[in-house]
Amino acid sequence: MKTSNTRVAISGFGGLDIPHAGASVARALRAGWQGPLIIDALVDDSAMTGAWQPGIVDTVTRIQSPLKGDEAFYLSLINAQNKLGFNAFIPCLEQDIAATARLADRLHKNGINTLVPNADKMAQLSPLTLASYLHQNHIAYPHSLIAHHLHEVAHYADHLGYPVLVKGAELELIAHNAEQVLRFSSAVLERDRRSGVLLQARIAGEAYSLVCLINQDGERIENLSCRKLAINSNGHSVCSSIIDSPDLEAQGLEIIKKLGAQGPITLDLIHPTGGSIYFLEGVKSCLPDWCMLAHWANKNLAVELLKLLTEPEVDETIVPLNRSNEAPLLVRSITEDVVRLDDMQHLDRHGHINMTEMNNCQLPSNNNNKPITNGGGLRVAVTGTSSFDLVNSGIGVARALRSASDDLHLIGLCYGTFDSGAYNKELFDVCFQLPITENENTLFERFKKIIQMQPIDVLIPCLDGEIPFFIKFADELKRMGVHTLLPNLDSFEKRSKTQLFSGIYEADQQGFIIPETISARNEDEVLAAVKKVGLPAVVKGPISFCVSVIDESQAKAAWHTLYYDGMKEVLIQPMISGPSFAVATVCNHRHEPLTMLTVKKLSLCPKGSTWRAMRLPQVELEAAFARFLKEIKWVGPVEGEFIRDEILDRFYLIEINPRFTGWIYYSATLGSNHPQQAVHTALGEEIIPEPDKTNLVFVRSSTELRLQPYQLASFSTKGYLHHNRIASDQIKEN
Repeated sequence: MKTSNTRVAISGFGGLDIPHAGASVARALRAGWQGPLIIDALVDDSAMTGAWQPGIVDTVTRIQSPLKGDEAFYLSLINAQNKLGFNAFIPCLEQDIAATARLADRLHKNGINTLVPNADKMAQLSPLTLASYLHQNHIAYPHSLIAHHLHEVAHYADHLGYPVLVKGAELELIAHNAEQVLRFSSAVLERDRRSGVLLQARIAGEAYSLVCLINQDGERIENLSCRKLAINSNGHSVCSSIIDSPDLEAQGLEIIKKLGAQGPITLDLIHPTGGSIYFLEGVKSCLPDWCMLAHWANKNLAVELLKLLTEPEVDETIVPLNRSNEAPLLVRSITEDVVRLDDMQHLDRHGHINMTEMNNCQLPSNNNNKPITNGGGLRVAVTGTSSFDLVNSGIGVARALRSASDDLHLIGLCYGTFDSGAYNKELFDVCFQLPITENENTLFERFKKIIQMQPIDVLIPCLDGEIPFFIKFADELKRMGVHTLLPNLDSFEKRSKTQLFSGIYEADQQGFIIPETISARNEDEVLAAVKKVGLPAVVKGPISFCVSVIDESQAKAAWHTLYYDGMKEVLIQPMISGPSFAVATVCNHRHEPLTMLTVKKLSLCPKGSTWRAMRLPQVELEAAFARFLKEIKWVGPVEGEFIRDEILDRFYLIEINPRFTGWIYYSATLGSNHPQQAVHTALGEEIIPEPDKTNLVFVRSSTELRLQPYQLASFSTKGYLHHNRIASDQIKEN
């Protein structure tokens, strides 16, 4: 047996909604390594939320980004090694891997073992040079073009045809029209500081991933293939399954042989419908972000890589993991937690924090002063359980309720087979599918059938589009024993963008400003509105979607993008620069906010979801928002989003969401559990716990859930999935 600790440093703990592989690699090592193991997370920013996940790393240390130069990156690695004592380094971020390849010899001389392609090979495999290399080596790949300037992007995309995959260093998007290509490419060029944007034709067919581990001598150690069962609009797989395909393996390994790289290498492959050749869509010189799936399949590639780097003694008596009759599946999900502000600031100030010591400092209990119970276990249903494209707030609501009481039966109401919440047994006891339909009667009939199978005491809808439906049927639901906490339709419309920014309200709300807004219904009106409010400006859809524009051409593109998405009217506002804030609350039937929670948003993903936030009370803002909610006679959960003008130091109202916000679990950790308040208020048992913590920072990161094929099949065909015997016994099938 190993008697000494193995110590490894890993980078790549960011990425937010398009996660880097670092957290998955660390999680797989933690799950599969036999013997003592210390994992050091190396980050260039405390916003690397994956590093804050409890239990997967032992320390977090700041290093310099390679964007600041190879020498700065090298010196920070050496300093980190001197402090920590690791001798193996697994980079999991493209820029870190490229820099490590250039520095590999120097790192090795200083006792840091890595396994990456050489620098010349890394240059050949970069996104902007890969197509040329593949063509020279007769490797099939989708038609790809590189636009070096923004004005080339739309022309190239039109040539390739839609949909088209647009790639940057970290970001990628499946675009369906020229306006989406332009907007996303502009963001890539600005954010990545790259010399071009890669545009790639989308090939109709099935998507796969093959990962292979090549040692220092060019010998294949292990390989594994998976099929991507579901892909979101970022081109990122959210559900994958291990497969055994000799044809895929043969063609994939032949590609890897031609690439001639060493270390871990992951291929993204497309098998065209009716074709026989696999097309190479992308290459990454690192382990994939589905490393836990490999562990569940008893081929833990992260462990094999670390063995190559450290050459530990292997205990031949170790019993392999039990094999399942069916290969497991992976569903991408999210995890939410809190970190002490002092700990995050300690990392920023001192460049290092020991997670073990931090975790030993026990965080306050999430259980509030009054448990949710009715003796037999209250039955609460929650919608909005997906993290497929956006993180729906139902996941945070369920997590907050689960933290409030164990005596609670949580029911998930899902609209998609790949809703991650459906497979999270820690949150939900049972989940049911609702139909994706605009027919209210169809939806209500399904809901009645669900209630016959599984009685519901309280329902919390968490999606904007469904709330008018539940408002309309609230009385009928109550007759069936289902309590809700919802406004009436008039109040619901009063907070909509079309009314909120129509000029019917005073601009100065004595605590926040409602910004000047002009509605437009065609391109000419959009251009006239932009001229009036001034540039830069924002173009908003009446329900969702917001585009920042800096000139008239971008304003035109924004209009056409929203128009093609079915929006016949848009709103134009001046752009307000400053930090984002949000105020969340729950209003009782007297339209009084129970507890106000104001946060400053510290990290947002490209789609605008909050991945890091901290409580920052704003007395005047909260009072003004409370008055406004009273004016429109609001009932139930609600969130106001604001921007604080960095020059005038004034809050501007951006929108009002008629539901719980996605970060609402944070309220439970602070002591003012808003979902708990909503459940009690819906039942006529109002409670008003006050926040008693202020030093906790909300963090969200990606994680993986394991499920078996029968679970996916059951949910898809039967329309429900139960996670325990109690839930199963309570379901009365018709």
